[in-house]
Amino acid sequence: MSHVLLVTVPNNRESPEKTFAAVQHVVTASSYSTMSKVEVPNLVVGTLDTLMSLADELGKIGTVIENVVRKVERQYLEMAGPKPESLRIQDVTVEAYLQRFQWDFAQYQQQGRQLGELVSQIQAMAGKVDEDLKTLNTSYMDKTVALAAAKRKKVINLTTSDLEDFLTQADMTRIDVLDTEHLLTVFVVVPASLEQEFLDGYGNIGESIAAYGGPDWRTSTSRVGENDGKYGAALERTAVTGSPVVPGSAVKVAREADQVMYAITVLKGHYQAGVIVDDVYTNGNFVDYVEPLKQAFREKRFIVRDIVFDATKAGGVDGVIQQAEHEMNQVRNAALRWCRAHFGEVYGGWMHLKLVQAFVESVLRYGLPVDFVTFLVVPNPKVEKEVRTRLTNVVLQLRPELQMKKLLLSDEEEDGEGGDDSDTLPYVCLKFAVIGASA
Repeated sequence: MSHVLLVTVPNNRESPEKTFAAVQHVVTASSYSTMSKVEVPNLVVGTLDTLMSLADELGKIGTVIENVVRKVERQYLEMAGPKPESLRIQDVTVEAYLQRFQWDFAQYQQQGRQLGELVSQIQAMAGKVDEDLKTLNTSYMDKTVALAAAKRKKVINLTTSDLEDFLTQADMTRIDVLDTEHLLTVFVVVPASLEQEFLDGYGNIGESIAAYGGPDWRTSTSRVGENDGKYGAALERTAVTGSPVVPGSAVKVAREADQVMYAITVLKGHYQAGVIVDDVYTNGNFVDYVEPLKQAFREKRFIVRDIVFDATKAGGVDGVIQQAEHEMNQVRNAALRWCRAHFGEVYGGWMHLKLVQAFVESVLRYGLPVDFVTFLVVPNPKVEKEVRTRLTNVVLQLRPELQMKKLLLSDEEEDGEGGDDSDTLPYVCLKFAVIGASA
């Protein structure tokens, strides 16, 4: 990964251009790196306490904002797919932006403002970007989940899928669907390997469920209703039983993978005989056949389904998938536009925060009056260590008074008090990764 060095070097009453040119001549030799001078505006120095407090906080704040930059970049790359366009800042690539980076006076007015105000402005901007990104990501994930759910419906299971997912209105018109006082049409899902077994025996399933017993008045119609002991509450209707399935009613409805679905018609049940007590007639109870029949079919590995069909939704799975894809692509495209726009905003804020940090550390290290040159170095990743060595050597040649500071910092590092490599240099050098660079 490429890195950028934001460096400041004291001018010692020389012109910033002369200091910059001397360093550039050595550091950019043999195309080891590129350098660009940054014009720092007249920032308000404030008090020593303010500077020291900021110095302690700016590193932490910078890490938080860097993470927001990375989040925006990651979100963009995840949505953009293979070979995405490079993210840009102010309509230029990241590399070009760094080479031309200057203070944005329109966005970050610095005159008369304390450094803490500038830092707070950058923090607030980055915080809003982070919150908006979370909302955008949640919306995109919701649409992705909706699309996945719609596609799962495309994988038809005759037992669990909604009937509208695999049947059309035309399919339903081929079936005589009954739901009367006595008859009901249901669907039966059958394993394809048991289809013939079902066709051969479905009319005999549940032979003990339906009651067919009762008086036979066919041979003596004149005695219909006569109290001959063969009707009424004492009648044993279950003396003769059979299956409630109407013989010959099976109609094939659908086939999917290793399942077949048939429609059959069944008897709903019967009423027990009513009784008269003290001249008050009480209706008999209804004896349901359907639920016991479902259990009997289930024991044969056949699943009975009630017919619940909405013609307005019939055959709508493809339409639902297309709508879900459309909505997901809408959110995705909006998210890509948002990432392109806000990547530059938060990246620019991050760079301005780095400049404030370099300014604060330079004042604390070099003292007043403010007299140092600021520049960006983008080393060749293969020789980054050598470039930093060249940079340190040329700075010490130009400003030998910094040698003592280097020795003091080296002693602190040996005593276990030193920080990372940038902290032990005799000049200010902030190192950070190049985010969003072209592949």
